[in-house]
Amino acid sequence: AGLIMISEAYYTYIAQNHVSDQRMIDMAKALGKEDAVQAMDFVVVLKELQKACGVDALKMSDYGITLDELEAMVQNARENMGGLFAVDPMTLSDEDCLTIYKNSFR
Repeated sequence: AGLIMISEAYYTYIAQNHVSDQRMIDMAKALGKEDAVQAMDFVVVLKELQKACGVDALKMSDYGITLDELEAMVQNARENMGGLFAVDPMTLSDEDCLTIYKNSFR
């Protein structure tokens, strides 16, 4: 559930930084948006997919997560899943990660 909750904010952040535009356009097309021309088209179809699967209403707060915990979550991600940061399409700083978490929080 955690990755679903941050996916819209994560991919929006990647799209806004234009570091993986063609890949995101290709993913949007693979998900049925044949007229995709920009990276944000993937975010649109991702949201549609989440709604169709009934997971669009997942919220961090429903899992007991508070805004005050987001900074610790960034450090936890670095310490426990640090290797995965190496395969992101761009280098994400702690501040970038915190922004993504804050944009995901509901």
